[in-house]
Amino acid sequence: MKRIGFTNGTASDATVPGTRPKDYVVVDDIAEFTYYPSEAAMLEDLEYVDEAACVLDREGNDCRLTLDKDRNLRLGPSFGLVEFSWLRQAWMNNRHRNLQAHRLQRFYPTTLEALLAGLFETVALERARSAAGTPWVLNLGGEETHPATLREVDGLLAGLDHLEQATVRDPFGHEYRPVRHQTHRHLAPGAGSIYYVEIPPRGRDLQQSGVQH
Repeated sequence: MKRIGFTNGTASDATVPGTRPKDYVVVDDIAEFTYYPSEAAMLEDLEYVDEAACVLDREGNDCRLTLDKDRNLRLGPSFGLVEFSWLRQAWMNNRHRNLQAHRLQRFYPTTLEALLAGLFETVALERARSAAGTPWVLNLGGEETHPATLREVDGLLAGLDHLEQATVRDPFGHEYRPVRHQTHRHLAPGAGSIYYVEIPPRGRDLQQSGVQH
């Protein structure tokens, strides 16, 4: 992987899913998850066949990379639906290893459908560097603002010493309570990384239970 596109968010901007007809999540050979808004973006970033341990589309089809007659990378046919338990465990392990990269803590997925939706949504939202479609909603004590990206939400909350009155809604309608994680007890109240822990949406029934930790 060239590591110049969506993996670290340093070049092309990942967009909010659903704005393009076909997007993908790749689980690579070191079990990292990367969102690509198109097949072309994926093939441009990847470098060899075995680099992608699994290529997922939104329906959960488990694909691999292959080579065409000119030995260029291409997307091969599906092997069928991805195995739910394997994918969920790989995703949970990745989130635990990379807490700073995965700060949107959704409810624990109990079905393949919920897992796929959450995976595509959160990986793209965490990588996005520019506005695309529906904005976020940040509520501070009853006053709403509409940041375009998670990075902008971070910026608005960074200067606050206390986050108890804040709630955040992402472009897909999931609501969170921002929580600041301080690595040292002597840090100032406003220091430390902010994580977003999903909370029950107002006026809707939960379709899954248990919080992802």
